[in-house]
Amino acid sequence: MNKVYFLDINNLKKDFTYEEIYSKVSLYRKRKVDKLKFEKDKWLSLGAEYLLIQGLKEYDIDYSKIEIGFVKNGKPILKHCPKKLYFNLSHSEEMAMCVISDSEVGCDIQKVVNKEKYLEIADHFFHPEEIQMIKNANEKEKKELFFRIWVLKESYIKAIGKGLKMPLKDFRICFENNNPKIFNNDDVLEDRFLIEEKELKKLGYKSAVCIKKYNK
Repeated sequence: MNKVYFLDINNLKKDFTYEEIYSKVSLYRKRKVDKLKFEKDKWLSLGAEYLLIQGLKEYDIDYSKIEIGFVKNGKPILKHCPKKLYFNLSHSEEMAMCVISDSEVGCDIQKVVNKEKYLEIADHFFHPEEIQMIKNANEKEKKELFFRIWVLKESYIKAIGKGLKMPLKDFRICFENNNPKIFNNDDVLEDRFLIEEKELKKLGYKSAVCIKKYNK
């Protein structure tokens, strides 16, 4: 079971002052926000945790009574939570994203923007087969495919808790009947995790969620 939430930061600004949202978030978030230079980034960071606060209400959990902790790999967890839940946050441009699950989870959202050097970025970070996939796409699809692969890869490394410690070249995304699959460098299917895309196409964003499968 998992729930995914999105928030346009502009709508948050209409409903709350900065101080009101700041007062609701965790000490960890406050410290993180205080280090950010730009107001836009501060709002995005606050908005992502606001989604978590609101999402946990659906589980009858009072956010003020729990804490944000970290496992040894640096991945944030919910401490003193009455239910065993996992979460992950992401944000980009004007959108924040949150996923809450009863299994280990990761998410990522990216605005599809005009990156002139996205092929160079892919050459540096992506698996050779992903690079070739992008190069084989028609010109109109190259950029969309780049961001599609990017969020799928990011959601996976966030789900397994390795973040930047795991090179993006160490695994690849492929598509079977347009459905994303994860393979390692030995071409072995990573079937412990379910990776799926969340539709935000009309808003010009790509987003993805990666969830550890339940034990059967």
